[in-house]
Amino acid sequence: MSGRYGKKGTTDKVLVAIIVGVAIAAVGAVIAFTIDTFWGTMIGLAGVALAGAAGRIRIDRRDRAAETAHGPGSLIQQRMRLDRSRNSGLLYLAAGVLFPALEVILFIVNPSRPLRLYAIFPAVMFVSIGITHLVVAANERRRFEKEFGREAGKQQAVEH
Repeated sequence: MSGRYGKKGTTDKVLVAIIVGVAIAAVGAVIAFTIDTFWGTMIGLAGVALAGAAGRIRIDRRDRAAETAHGPGSLIQQRMRLDRSRNSGLLYLAAGVLFPALEVILFIVNPSRPLRLYAIFPAVMFVSIGITHLVVAANERRRFEKEFGREAGKQQAVEH
C-alpha cells in the first residue's frame, strides 16, 4: 500500500484488525460450542464487531482515496471529516455504556429482578467499535497535523 495511508511495504493495520476480529470470532464460536454458550457468543460477537468496524474504516478510506482524485477539499473540510470520525467513535462508546446502565436502572427500580449479563454483549460490541474509530481518527489527525500543521483547517471566530 502506498500513498496517503501508508508506505509501500508496510503493514496495513486495518487489514490486520479485520483478520484479528475474524480470529476472535472463530475462537468465540469454538468456545460457544464446546465450553460455554453465553461467553463464547459474547467473545464471537466482539470479534465480529471489531472486524466490522475495521472493514467500515477500510471502505471509508477507499472512498476517500477516490474523493481525493478530484482534490482533497479545503483544509477546513478535511479537519471536519476527522472530527466526524472522532465523534462517531465517542457516540459508539456512549452507546456501550448505555446498555449496562439501563440494566442497573431496571434492577434499582425492581430489586426482585435479577441482573442479566446479556447487557454485556452490546456494551462490548459498541465499545470495541468506538475504540477502533477513536484510534483510527487519532492516527489520521496526527498524519494531517504532521503534513499541514497543528492549526491547519481550524475555523476562527468572526467578529461583527
